[in-house]
Amino acid sequence: MISARTFIGLGLALALLGFVVGVRDELGPGIRTASALAAVVPGNPPTPLQLRPLPRVTTLSYTTREGYDVLADLYEPPDARHGPAIVLVNGVVPEGRTYEPLVGFADGLARTGFAVLVPDALDYQNYRVFPEDIGALVRGFQVLQSRPSVDPNRVGFIGFSMGGSLAMVAASDPEIAEQAALVATIGAYYSLDAMLRAVTTSTVQVGDGHEPYQPDSYVWLVTRNTLLSAIPEASDQEALFHLFTLETPDPDPDVLPTYDLTGFGAPARSVYDLFVNRDPAAVGRLMDGVRGTMPGTLESISPDAHIERLRAPVALLHDRSDLYVPVQESQVIFDRLGGEPRARLAVLDVIQHAQLAELDLSPPVLLGSFLPGMWTLWQFTYDALGQLSAGVDAHQA
Repeated sequence: MISARTFIGLGLALALLGFVVGVRDELGPGIRTASALAAVVPGNPPTPLQLRPLPRVTTLSYTTREGYDVLADLYEPPDARHGPAIVLVNGVVPEGRTYEPLVGFADGLARTGFAVLVPDALDYQNYRVFPEDIGALVRGFQVLQSRPSVDPNRVGFIGFSMGGSLAMVAASDPEIAEQAALVATIGAYYSLDAMLRAVTTSTVQVGDGHEPYQPDSYVWLVTRNTLLSAIPEASDQEALFHLFTLETPDPDPDVLPTYDLTGFGAPARSVYDLFVNRDPAAVGRLMDGVRGTMPGTLESISPDAHIERLRAPVALLHDRSDLYVPVQESQVIFDRLGGEPRARLAVLDVIQHAQLAELDLSPPVLLGSFLPGMWTLWQFTYDALGQLSAGVDAHQA
């Protein structure tokens, strides 16, 4: 249960936001923004948005261009007509579209006036991502555009963690690249190479060198499952899943002697060599080996292979001490897009990866980082939603 101290701290933060916003004569939109953020706080503290009518929630089913059936929940303001809309893309969690913080945020956004589509991924239940997940997001964007409640020129993406990276790739797709009004990401990666370097060598590239970085074991789980599932030979895929059962990218020492590695096909052997490598400088060469044996697999879900086609403005938010995706990844995206005004980057201490951090009410932290961080978070969200509401025409002008 959320503590009374947390409610007090949140109240202080929102009171400060309300005061500053009021001074700027932006009380209505500002409080709606703060209230939408409060919707993701555990315990769902009361906000002015809860006085607004409940959004209509409809479960839709649509078929992707690759022929997959996808379920998605659509949250619509009851009085919405030709309004802005968001495709909300979560990171890899098995609950999918029913993940409680995601539901709360979708509800909060809908109460502010946005239609929100929350699609399921193809197989988050097994902690993996498929290349076809991109086509599912593109189709979801188009489904959202077709709704009577939505202005098709004011539709964008908000993505959390890996969902932010997938959203960037989807927004770069030729079918919708000129139509996406915004991509906002929280804790996204730029390069799948960088993520595999992090999980296999416990390093992150900084400039021309490497620095220690130990990602959470969850990152290994998702990257392992995603890459192994792409191996075309079913017996090799099964064997590598059997070999790599540990919480680290080390083959199980009890299982390894039972396999003849020379019997693996080229795709499986290239993945094995990548997983057991611990030299950061060798990762690039090993990744090239994987790409050579499974062309298109890594590129399909890695923004670095698509960013040249991205036309929408991008808002990037990242935890300074992120243990899932190194903060350098958002910095690289920001730099590759040429910085402002094309892209905006906020690096904060008040979030932990893609969720609000646990509140510390000690005066030095509260005044030194929490309240300033909450103000930056509010400003980031306010500006991003405002940019999305302005639509495609605004950033193409």
